[in-house]
Parts: sequence; structure tokens; C-alpha cells
Amino acid sequence: MNYRQYSWTKLLLQILISLFVMPLDSHAEETQMLDMDLKSLMEMQITSAGRKEQNLADVPAAVYVIHQEDIQNSGATSIPEVLRMVPGLQVARISSSKWAISSRGFNSTFANKLLVQIDGRTVYTPAYSGVYWDVQNVVLEDVERIEIIRGPGATMWGANAVNGIINIITKQSSDTQGNLISAGTGNHETVMAAYRYGTQFNKNTYGRFYAGRHDRDSFKFEQDGTDANDDWQMTNGGFRLDGDVGLNDSWTFQGDLYHGDNNQRVDSFWMSTPPYHTQVQDKMNTNGANLLARWQRKLSNKSSFNLQFYYDFTNRDEIYLEEKNDIFDIDFQYHFQMNNWNDIVCGLGYRLHNDDFDNSYQIQMTPDSRRDELFSAFIQDEISLIKNCLWLTSGSKIEHNYYTGFEIQPNLRLLWKPTAKHNLWTSVAHAVRTPSRIEDSGKIITALIPEPVFQEIAVYGRSNFDSEQLTAWEAGYRYIPAKNLAFDIALHYDAFEDLQSYSQESFFAPIYFANSMYGNSHGVEIMAVLSPIDWIEIELSYSYIELEMTQDGDTNFYTEKLIEGSSPINQFFIKNNIKLSKNITLNIWGSYTDKLAATSLTAARNNITIDDYFNLDANLQWRFKKGMVITLAGQSLLDNRHLEFIQESFTSPIEIERSIYTKLTYNF
Repeated sequence: MNYRQYSWTKLLLQILISLFVMPLDSHAEETQMLDMDLKSLMEMQITSAGRKEQNLADVPAAVYVIHQEDIQNSGATSIPEVLRMVPGLQVARISSSKWAISSRGFNSTFANKLLVQIDGRTVYTPAYSGVYWDVQNVVLEDVERIEIIRGPGATMWGANAVNGIINIITKQSSDTQGNLISAGTGNHETVMAAYRYGTQFNKNTYGRFYAGRHDRDSFKFEQDGTDANDDWQMTNGGFRLDGDVGLNDSWTFQGDLYHGDNNQRVDSFWMSTPPYHTQVQDKMNTNGANLLARWQRKLSNKSSFNLQFYYDFTNRDEIYLEEKNDIFDIDFQYHFQMNNWNDIVCGLGYRLHNDDFDNSYQIQMTPDSRRDELFSAFIQDEISLIKNCLWLTSGSKIEHNYYTGFEIQPNLRLLWKPTAKHNLWTSVAHAVRTPSRIEDSGKIITALIPEPVFQEIAVYGRSNFDSEQLTAWEAGYRYIPAKNLAFDIALHYDAFEDLQSYSQESFFAPIYFANSMYGNSHGVEIMAVLSPIDWIEIELSYSYIELEMTQDGDTNFYTEKLIEGSSPINQFFIKNNIKLSKNITLNIWGSYTDKLAATSLTAARNNITIDDYFNLDANLQWRFKKGMVITLAGQSLLDNRHLEFIQESFTSPIEIERSIYTKLTYNF
């Protein structure tokens, strides 16, 4: 950092500190920042951990909940930006439209050990079992909460819920009545616009309809500061209907559609004819639509069931591969209390997936279209060993998939509450990550040697590729000494087997996906929330994780180094929400992210690291009229631009630039 950058940083910090300690005006004494104290927040009901309503403090797992107020205060403009605040998550931006997001390590562009849902609909691409974050666009004002489970949740949610679960839950239609207009612009977020209309059709039926548009400007290449030409445009819309039938039945019907244009420069595009290798400016198109229906029936005070259907269509057209996916999913869940000691949740599931690939020379799927089916059943019993003090939870999920047949994923959890202020839990669980389409039957050209004899260097899928295995041990402690102070700590040790790696008999021989890597990880996640006075709320978190991997056989692919070096060992986060006056709020987010030793094969081979960095986001919100909020926000204020992650292949490193924007939200 040169002297000029240091001076600007010092000046900015002085301004922020002065804002932090400045005296409030007389209006501040008339208001309180928090609608509820921290103890009440810990008693809030969540559903992701046990597929039933539970108090947040009573969940025997590492849980973090992002509420609507947190989203508003964050100044974030997308779901990935919101997730930066979660301890134990690794969130890194790759380009204008691409992200690397994982839980407890294994971060990459194609992170495949994190299950993501939106209102109960699983969002992922079966091509590699990961998430395309650029198409997960929801109206942030309509999100009720985001529940994050760190650690395995496969017993309830199945394969790929290995290191964590993210469940995005939107509001009921009855809570989004009237009109919402949101519009903003900035140097990177050039267009932010959304309109939502909510109405009541009759006494028991509510609905909402929305449309949105988001344009983001391009960033800069790391090596020379030139335009990366990675600008991104997204248009989406949808609806949700909610209704009641009598006192015991409720239903939901909702749907979304989207279209996106993502620009990217592909540096390594291979062809079978001269010049064999070239650089291409690609305009990627993304399209998709989904429909979901859910019926909930209360049978008695101690039993109920849910029945859910959804259909999801996605089409992603990139220069090296076009993929289309049709997914139909049906899920049935039954919840009942057998007696005063046993609280049981069980269910059945079926998923039908049809894919269709338009192959290029660089990436090919054989066959280019296929139909897969997934069958599943689960049961979990929460047993009260000592009333209101000690609970034992046990259960398992059984799945049958196309690639590996039957998979069994059990868990055992213990929760002890010696007093109302103390909560201790521990667990052991097994989870698997089932093979993806590309690992089973794909082909990826990584290099060509045209002379003296034409030869391809390619990675091939194989039909006997096995599931990746995890056995995880966890323990946690929650302490709420006062209504304005709470602590949460989680420790974990994870043992992995049969991890994805590569095998090759000789340099010119084909490369195959293999299961020849194993290892472990261990870490701790600590969080504290306090409200020293009624107009300030502070949250601090720290996470530490270290991975140790071993690969049998040839290690020229640096796979173990990529896994160990793709996630920061240390992360620190602090946020301050400060009520400056009756109508003005200042929100400050600060974070530290440790260096990344290796995030791509090229980086691993050449010992290219991504430096550690401090990040500072701040926004000022003015509620100058009922239902109307003006926001002035800045992101990455300490750096003009910085590198966060290097994509595994195809594109050059892109630096993330400082972003300043203003936004108007009017709810009427």
C-alpha cells in the first residue's frame, strides 16, 4: 500500500470513527433499534435443521439465521453478498457474475458440498452438483430469513448436504401486500429495479407478483488492469399465492422465470483444427423457470403432513457447453408426537431428472442426453431423555441414485440444557456427495499437442466413480447471559474418504476422475452479539479451519494442495448497526480474509497466492417518509480493487472493484 492509499484509508477510518462516537440527536432517545431482544431472537422458530419448527437456541447443530432486518442493514445487492456475514462460510467473488461459496472448506467455482434451497426447492446443476449463483435472484425485500446450517444435514435433506445447508425462505403473500418499488444505480450496480404488487383475492387467499432487472458493469483483469468485459444483465419475474382452507389446511403455489446475459472472456478455448487454441469473448445466455406447489395439513395438535411438488427448467448456453435440465420433484413429510418422549419426522421423496447437452469439442457428455431417477426415505426421532433438559436425536436417510445405488446417511445428536441460559450440544453424522454427470460420463479437453502426432490431453469420467464420504464430529455451546448479550461457539472435526482426484498411467495417457484422496479438517466458529445501548447492535465472529489432504498415487495434479489452499484459514467479521436519529441508520461492516494458497491448478503449480485483505462496507439509510427509504452504500471501501479468487480454468484472474451506489425503496 503506497502513502496516498494509506492517507485515504486513514482519513476514511477517522470519519467512520467520528460517526461511531458522535452524539445522537434528541430523536434517538425516542426510539429503540431492536424490535426484540437477543433472547427473543434465539427463541425464533426455524425449520431447516429438523424439518420442523424449533427454537434457534434448541437446535443441536451450528446454525446462523439472517433476518430481513439484517439484509436491509447489510446494503447487499445479491444473495452471495448477504452470505458474507455468516461465520464458517467461505464467500469469494470471482467476477461480475461468478462466485465461489462453500461451508467449512472445499471452496471453488464448482463447489459441490453445499446444499442450497429456495422455499424448499433445491437449486443446483446436476452437471457438477453445484450452484450457479448468478441465476439465484430473488427480491431481497421479500426474503423473510435465510437459515444456514454449517455441517452435514444429509439425514434430513439427502446427498450433497455434506458441509452445509442454505435455505432461503421468502415471506408469505399476506406479509407483502400493496406496492413495492425499488430502484438504484451506481458505478458497478448500474441498474437495480424491482416492482412487486401484493393483493388479497378473498378472505383466505393472498398473492403477490414481481418483476426485476439488474445490470452490473464489468471489473478489471488482475494482470494489467484492463476491462475484463464481464458485465452481466439479469431480468426476472414471478408470483406467489398462499391460502387457507378451513382451520387445518393451507397451500402455496409459486413460480419464477428469468433470463440473463453474462459476458466473459474464455482464455483457453480448444479446437480440433488450427489454430487449436484461442481466446474468445463469449456472451453466455441463461434461462430458467420453475413452479412449486405445497399442501400442509394439520391432523391434530400432535401430527401434521406436508406434500410438495416442484418443476424446474434451466438452460445455460456457454461457448464450451450448453446444458438443459428438467427436474420434477415430489416430497412427502409426516410429523407426529408418538408420546411425551418421541417427536418423529419421516418422509418419502422422488426426483426425475432429464438432461440434454449440446457438446463442444472442449467439453462433451456421452450420451448427450439422459434420464436419472432418485428415490429416498428418511426418519428422525427426537427423544426426550430428561424433560426440558436432555434430548437425543437419531435418524437416517436412505437414497437410491443412478450412479452408486443405495446410500445410507445416519446421524446422532445430543442436546443438554442445564439452565435456560446454557445450551450444549454434540453430534456425529455421515454424509455423501454423489457423483455428477461430468464425473460419470464427461470428457474435458485440457490441452492439445498437434505435432509431431496430434494428441489430446483430456479428463474422462468413469462409470465406477464412487460417492465422496464424510464422517463429522461436532460440538457446540450457546450462552445467553442477558437479553442484550449472546455467545455461540461450534467446533468440528471432519474425516473425508474417496474424495475426487485424478489418475493417469503416463503423461500421454488419458486422465480419469478417481476416488484416491482422503483427509480431514478441523475448525472452530465463534460468534458474539451484543447491544450495549438501545441504539447500537454489534456482532463479531471469527472462524478458523485447516484441511489436511493426502492423495494416493500420482500427485502431479496438485489436487490436495488445491483443497487445502482454496479456503482461508482465518476469517474475522464485525458489523455495527447504529441508530443516529429517529430516521437515520448507519451500518458498518468490516471483515478480514486470510490469504489463499492455491485456488486453481496454475496457481498451485506456480505457487501463486491470493493475498489476505481487509474489507469495509458501509451504508447510510434515511427513512424520510413512511415506507420510503433512501440508501447510500459503499462496498470494498478500503481498496480500489482486489483479487478474491482465481477460477479453476478458462478465464484470467479478475479483481473486484470498489462499488458505490444509491437506492430508493418505497413500500406503499
